[in-house]
Amino acid sequence: MITLWRMFKTGFRNLFRNAWLSIAATAIMVVTLVIVAFFAFSALFLQNQLAAVRDKIDLTVFLKDEATPDQVKKLQANIQVMPNVKEVKYVSKTDALERLRNSSKDGEQLAKTAADIGNPLPASLEVRTATLEDLDSLNSQIKSDGAATIVASTSNDDSDVRRKVVDRIVSISRGVSQVGTVISAAFLLISLMIIFNTIRMAIFTRREEIEIMKLVGATNWYIRGPFLIEGAMYGVIGATIAMAITLPLINVAKPLFTSYFNASEVVTFVTDRIFLVTLAMYTLGIVIGTLSSFLAISRHLKL
Repeated sequence: MITLWRMFKTGFRNLFRNAWLSIAATAIMVVTLVIVAFFAFSALFLQNQLAAVRDKIDLTVFLKDEATPDQVKKLQANIQVMPNVKEVKYVSKTDALERLRNSSKDGEQLAKTAADIGNPLPASLEVRTATLEDLDSLNSQIKSDGAATIVASTSNDDSDVRRKVVDRIVSISRGVSQVGTVISAAFLLISLMIIFNTIRMAIFTRREEIEIMKLVGATNWYIRGPFLIEGAMYGVIGATIAMAITLPLINVAKPLFTSYFNASEVVTFVTDRIFLVTLAMYTLGIVIGTLSSFLAISRHLKL
């Protein structure tokens, strides 16, 4: 226990021996952790927005007026078992008219006109899909089904705008994830290199002290321990500062995400799991610092 305490004490003291290098290593650790947290939150936010859009964009299959209830049920059952289909809901002509009536003030007037001429609105099947990427293939699959003789048209037949919106959202989501991964990886590598060089300088500075420790019989891990602890301390201090920056930013951004993006559940998801977020930040910081120290020790500390 006394030996472990001495290793911690020496490792902590080493932080102040090369103050400027320690500040640089801690600063880059803070930047790295904040960037990782930012892109993790961005990925979560985009996934949430994608799910919200997915719930609003579906495939509507418009039915011919002469379709019988049995034919509709058969087509609905066939669509329900197709891959990528989450739910199929039947909307009758009466339901469609009622929706139009309740949509807006103009919709109420349009519904009144439609009712006067015999309700020309078609019945339909609303298909909710698991992913947005497969709307085209699902549309083709439905139209080629044996029970699709009652299909008049679908919302995907001439909806280039919808398709472009879907493609755009999917593309942005993938782009942010890829950019976030590349930038985070770059800063992780920079952190590793800076802490690696900081520990290397510390080993070089203490080379005479290390020789004396070897001569008096100090174990290899007694000599290595302080350098590993020094690396871990960069992670602990960096994570503490990063959390001190991140938490106020979350509180500042909360009203924005709630009011403008309707994404309060994302903020709530993060704040409800703030302990796990904090634990992840400290774990990542300690792993980076300890791994950098271990690599520097393996390369430059010959025992």
